[in-house]
Amino acid sequence: MTTNRPGERMRAALTATLLAGTIALGGCSMSDSNPESRGGGEEVAAPLSDEQAQAQVVDVGRELRTVAGLQDVGGGFSFESCNDQGEPPYRGLLEMSAQLPAGTDTQTYARQVADAMVAAGWTDGPPPGKKPYGTVIHKDGVMVVMGPGNVDGLLAFTVQGECRNTTDHRDDGKTVGRDITPELLSGS
Repeated sequence: MTTNRPGERMRAALTATLLAGTIALGGCSMSDSNPESRGGGEEVAAPLSDEQAQAQVVDVGRELRTVAGLQDVGGGFSFESCNDQGEPPYRGLLEMSAQLPAGTDTQTYARQVADAMVAAGWTDGPPPGKKPYGTVIHKDGVMVVMGPGNVDGLLAFTVQGECRNTTDHRDDGKTVGRDITPELLSGS
């Protein structure tokens, strides 16, 4: 095909450049050695069912409530993809809040909660390689990040489980949070 007009030559050159770039970069995403950032199809050792992935973080929410004596607890659960493509694997994600004690600021209370959890066997700070913002504790592959809530007077908690749920949740609505406050308040 011969192109005589400048616009056609420009489109042909742009198409050729994009095609060459696509071919050259096509395999780059497969070379990532971080298992939490890879796309679908990856092998997951000891996968968790939906129920197990949810229990992993809800149980931590209950433990936070009882060990730290949290008041007015509420929260929601969803599945979160462990990669930028929204593909499996997924992890359980619990977002919850608790009332700040009167006269206590968020940072001080987060530190008090973290100290209580460390005394109960949790590790202070994030797992190696993670750098979340906030007061952080972790244990057995689960990380808890604490910080200011969206409403004054609340401490917010983000509880992330392990990336071991291999169910494809892209189209099942389970990546949208649902209220699980009654589950957080049940049990010991």
